Amino acid sequence: MNKVSFKRISGFIAAGGMATLFHWAAMSGLILLGMEPVGATFSGSVVGAVTNYGLQRALAFPNARPHIQAVWRYVFSCSLASLLNVLIFFILHQLLEIPVAPAQLLTTVAVAAFNYVVYQRLVFHEQTS
Repeated sequence: MNKVSFKRISGFIAAGGMATLFHWAAMSGLILLGMEPVGATFSGSVVGAVTNYGLQRALAFPNARPHIQAVWRYVFSCSLASLLNVLIFFILHQLLEIPVAPAQLLTTVAVAAFNYVVYQRLVFHEQTS
């Protein structure tokens, strides 16, 4: 793996990890306050998405397209990721009856893989030479 790829992947993991902490903290707090887990994971994903944009630009995609182009693509990709998050979590937690924490962990891994591909190809799409 070359330096650019390692730097991008490590930046993506660092930014995504911080955003995931915000997602899970919001989700946990909402569940403790009595919200249903599926609604709480959706709300948490919104908190994580807001946190994630600037971190991804700074840590994983520093040479990204201009904000005016990237932000709308990011909002669209986050909408898809949020739907994917809710769908996977619903299947795992509600239908397969997996407890909240493991269901969200599996969901997060799947959505992170989706996000990396979408961020790299659609949202931030850096020109490389």
